[in-house]
Amino acid sequence: MKVLLIVGLLAVTALASHHSSDPSKDSEHFKGEEHGKKYDHEQFLGKDTAAEFDELTPEKSKEKLAKLVPKMDADSDGFIEENELKDHINFMQKRYVNNDVERTWKNYKAEKIVDGKIKWEDYREMVYGSADGAGQELSPEYAKMISRDEKRWAVADYDSNGALDRTEYGCFMHPEDCDHMRDVVVAETVDDIDKNKDGSVDLDEYIGDMYRPEDYPELNGKEPDWVQSEREMFKEHRDKNGDGKLNQEEMRDWIMPVGFDHAEAEARHLVGIADDNKDGKLSPEEIVAHYDTFVGSQATDYGEQLQKHDPAEL
Repeated sequence: MKVLLIVGLLAVTALASHHSSDPSKDSEHFKGEEHGKKYDHEQFLGKDTAAEFDELTPEKSKEKLAKLVPKMDADSDGFIEENELKDHINFMQKRYVNNDVERTWKNYKAEKIVDGKIKWEDYREMVYGSADGAGQELSPEYAKMISRDEKRWAVADYDSNGALDRTEYGCFMHPEDCDHMRDVVVAETVDDIDKNKDGSVDLDEYIGDMYRPEDYPELNGKEPDWVQSEREMFKEHRDKNGDGKLNQEEMRDWIMPVGFDHAEAEARHLVGIADDNKDGKLSPEEIVAHYDTFVGSQATDYGEQLQKHDPAEL
């Protein structure tokens, strides 16, 4: 059983990178706060992949990024406009999600996929080592992960038949991409940020989720200017009823705002960063010059496209 638990833990660790995604980081990133490359890389690459790219030389990054630029240039005019960047980001995001779902779906034993669907009990057994938890001694953290998965599974199960087909499983893996999963994303995010477990997010919890003094040793304990801006944002815009904390509705407006286009916002952000001559579009030279921004962007499929050696595969 210990072996099964270890295997399950390794499997769920891979899934947890999706389960712990925080869309609030996406929306905050485009509100005009201080731009941080470390933040970009971790948000769009994931910490593990970002660490891998830290080992890639600048020369190699530039070389590989230059091969990707023509693929973004839909009208072949030699420049990348914001709409082209948006379309490319949307394409890359959809491909990333589809590939991710397909990769994990294939990991499940063929006999467990019945009529193109997988039951919760079978998923739990394959990922966590037991279909019902009988005989398992789980740590509080591990038990929390199972409970969170089960709740998410129930919402992803759109037809409520106890099993997920591949489309429903995609919503389970990436709830941020499915409208009916919005409340799940909000609830999970609140649970992660709400340290005192009162069901809401106060100012300290709000700031603590995005700022850690140890990440800024050069400031000797002094807060960066953007942190004060976030405090003001919380008081003036996030906390709509002025009670000093964010309830579920206020959290939903923050992390899953209706009508917020992440691809459009990211494209605008990238153009704003890399458009050195302010002509409203990006030249290949500008993109390569800002390679350290783009390798941490959805525009390069979380940086994975730069790992390809054959530009024909991009």
